Amino acid sequence: MEVSLHRRHAVVVCLLLCCLAGGLSSPDPRHREALIQLEVSMQTGGQVVLTDAEKRLDALLFKMKQEEVSRADFPPAMHFFRARDVISTSPIFKLLQKMPKGAGALHVHDFALVEVEWLVKNATYRPHCYMCFTDNHSIRFIFSARPPAALARCSPWTLLENLRAKMVNSTELDNSLMANMTLFTDQDPELVYPSQDVIWEIFEQCFLALWGLVTYAPVFRDYYYQGLSQFYRDNVMYMEVRALLPEIYELDGSTHDPAWTLKTYQEVTRQFTAEHPDFFGVRMIYTINR
Repeated sequence: MEVSLHRRHAVVVCLLLCCLAGGLSSPDPRHREALIQLEVSMQTGGQVVLTDAEKRLDALLFKMKQEEVSRADFPPAMHFFRARDVISTSPIFKLLQKMPKGAGALHVHDFALVEVEWLVKNATYRPHCYMCFTDNHSIRFIFSARPPAALARCSPWTLLENLRAKMVNSTELDNSLMANMTLFTDQDPELVYPSQDVIWEIFEQCFLALWGLVTYAPVFRDYYYQGLSQFYRDNVMYMEVRALLPEIYELDGSTHDPAWTLKTYQEVTRQFTAEHPDFFGVRMIYTINR
């Protein structure tokens, strides 16, 4: 009986000690809050003290974010092809567009600088622009002072100026040309592109389609300037461009080497920075087609 009583006392003592130890080791809420604030201060901009105006903007931005998250058509939960229009009309996106980006575009490819609408509405409306249709449902362009030589696996060349002259409304043609330069589709993208191999093949065809437009010397200069302008309108002040330095051709068929291409990039960049003093500049990084 006495042994059993001692055992019960020992159990009680152990429980008391455990409770006491647990109480002593539980974190002080004030210490926890201090640790959280320390971690916050180590984040980028964590030690920046906001002005009253900045605090009001921060509160507004947070409110806009909460409203966007609660929407039924929340863009991150959608396929990008469907979300693109939702994003472009988003109030928070329009606000972010106006904010300075600094070095906001550090991985841009030379043949993906400009919206395809500009290429179609500007480049393909220039004189001497020919087009042909390939046997894999793509298109090719070339500028030439005279009818160009036939291209393998392509239909006879058609002068776009003559083709448009026969049409009452060329909008449908323009939309068709744009569709050949982008992956966007009005259909279900997951059905149109059932595998990575399928979408990669069409992706490569898009760049082949616009190659003859961008590598034409007069278009090349304007194309690059337009690309800088589009990024500048989004308040991007510095860019790093992966450049293939392609061979550029003239209307008579003569060509320029990569040194000429790089020099043209340099001249257009200098022109743009002179006209936009707050634009920091561009770094060209040579790359190859993979």
